[in-house]
Amino acid sequence: MLNQDSIISLCSEYQVGSIVDIQIAPVGIENLNYFIKTDDGGNSRSFVLTLIQTPSYSQDLYFPMMALIKKNGLPVAAPIADRKGNFFNLFENHKAILQPRLPGKHLLEPNNDNINQLVELVAQLHKVPQKSVGPLLKHPRDTTWINHQNDKLDKILDEQQKTTINLAMARVKRLSASEKKLNLNNALIHADLFRDNVLFDNQQITGILDFHHASIGYCMYDLAVIALDWCQEKDGKLQDDLVQGILKTYNSIKPITSDEFKFFDSFIVFAALNFWLSRLIGQKENKGRIKDPREMEDVLKHLIEH
Repeated sequence: MLNQDSIISLCSEYQVGSIVDIQIAPVGIENLNYFIKTDDGGNSRSFVLTLIQTPSYSQDLYFPMMALIKKNGLPVAAPIADRKGNFFNLFENHKAILQPRLPGKHLLEPNNDNINQLVELVAQLHKVPQKSVGPLLKHPRDTTWINHQNDKLDKILDEQQKTTINLAMARVKRLSASEKKLNLNNALIHADLFRDNVLFDNQQITGILDFHHASIGYCMYDLAVIALDWCQEKDGKLQDDLVQGILKTYNSIKPITSDEFKFFDSFIVFAALNFWLSRLIGQKENKGRIKDPREMEDVLKHLIEH
């Protein structure tokens, strides 16, 4: 947690004027975010100061990656450079970055048009030439990662939970074992496209946030995460018409292969299992501001029962 003096000291490295207000952001699972308002000669400006507690998958390639994504027309807030040209400063061995604060709010109950807007932008993201950024890592949450988390949780899971995980793992392993034979597209993916990472103003998307999980991965994984959070009913079931709408909208911009259509349900299982395990680990390790693991557990149960 940053105190006021630390925030003022960090922001003094940037040409942003005098700080007039500081508020801790109410959301954020892996990093701490602060909303900063400044006055620069009568010009009011708003920023987000982020203390990165969980390193980005892209490491220092995060900065050119964000610049490239912004250059390609997506509504993102790229980190700004300080007076010395640095894109981050250190506070107690954690990187601190400053970004413009984008307008808008999170939608709790998005409609079909809201989802289609997001899918259209994701299709554009997947067209970004990732080679221009550099050697970005492959998305790390693979079957090896899943097995490792599962081992750590073994003693706290009940038999029903273990059964759910085993059934889900069987689906994921079949997908993984077949991946070299399948026509599956890889690209620069966001990998964490939950509702709290998208901003809307007057029903229009004004910002996509938190690219710290961005990496090279399956395009269908991004769509699977959207299906999980944006198409979910209260009982954990997914609205099939909305899920099919995601695929139709995406396919109209970036063609989906027959294999991707065929295995899309398995990608949703893959994503749900990943997020369920990560939330359980966060709960086990007593990390603050962890989302409820039961949400992903309920979704996963519905998915593997059908």
